[in-house]
Amino acid sequence: MTPTEFGKLIKEDMHGVFLFYGEEQYLKQHYLSMLKKKINPDNDDSVSISGEDLSLTELGQRIMDIASMPSMDMNTRLVIVYDVDWSYAKIDKEKEKDNEDLAFFESCISELSSFDDTVVIIDTRPEYFNAGTEKKPSKLLDRLNKVLSSVAFAKETPAKLAVWIQKHFSAHKLNASPVVCNYIITYCGRDMTTLSHEITKLSAYVLQNGRDTVTENDVRTVSSSVNEIETFDFSNAILKGNSERAFSILSDMRLHKEKPELIMGSIISVYNNLFTVKTLLDAGMLLPEIIKTTGMREYQAQLYTSRASRLSKKGLEKAMELCHEADIKIKSRSIDCYDIIDILLIKLSMTDKIR
Repeated sequence: MTPTEFGKLIKEDMHGVFLFYGEEQYLKQHYLSMLKKKINPDNDDSVSISGEDLSLTELGQRIMDIASMPSMDMNTRLVIVYDVDWSYAKIDKEKEKDNEDLAFFESCISELSSFDDTVVIIDTRPEYFNAGTEKKPSKLLDRLNKVLSSVAFAKETPAKLAVWIQKHFSAHKLNASPVVCNYIITYCGRDMTTLSHEITKLSAYVLQNGRDTVTENDVRTVSSSVNEIETFDFSNAILKGNSERAFSILSDMRLHKEKPELIMGSIISVYNNLFTVKTLLDAGMLLPEIIKTTGMREYQAQLYTSRASRLSKKGLEKAMELCHEADIKIKSRSIDCYDIIDILLIKLSMTDKIR
């Protein structure tokens, strides 16, 4: 199902279970907001359930318990599920029906689909849910599609994004030519959440300067380039040990001709910090002491502490050795070095298992 088709359902008295998947988080939130307003225009009384630290059996039971509660106002009930741990949904290639945890979850979802007073939205993130491709969906998505309706939120085409950007500037009483709108996409990337922030920044800047037209120079002056954004996301994926996401971002960085030396630098920085935090944890330091010693912000220190606590000192030492070897190879070559980084990411994912 496309987002547009889901939007048409919202206008009706819909019910059932829907799985949101794909890269475009902005559109997911947009349609979720539409659904909330349709169900209860005056008050958001939706129920949110986090799947973090829950098996699929526990999650399925929790959703059932909430959906089975009597509705006090007789309105449609909206249940939003997020942070599902899909590692519990692993499917044996030879015995696809062997996963009892997944089977119980599917039975709950199948029953929930018949509740005519309940809408359940299972919101996934691309780095944690493998949907496969449009032509070849993953085995997990294939199975889930038998008991729910899935909505694919793929990235919008540049042509559609350009029109969308132009409409948003018009809402701010600003003019932006198709050429400028396309330049914004080239400069900032295709992520709609990012583009929304950049449009807001640009609008404020242009209006503050007493003008009514956005120019390419405004974009270069105010906006963050796609390379800066991708480097940040790439470092986060490396830090969280999310190889699939890291490879996806690396592919985009290759397309935008990001320098391999800079990419390598971000990988080395993450592992240097992980090794430092691991050493401090082994020395018995707690989070406040680690923040004081490293100078990290609290949120950053929490991420590093959480990740480092799950890794071994030997594994991190091996990872740093691999990074050093790859860095030397990149600096000694004048040709395309992305293959070196590809191989490095594969090897780094294997160091997680060293104990």
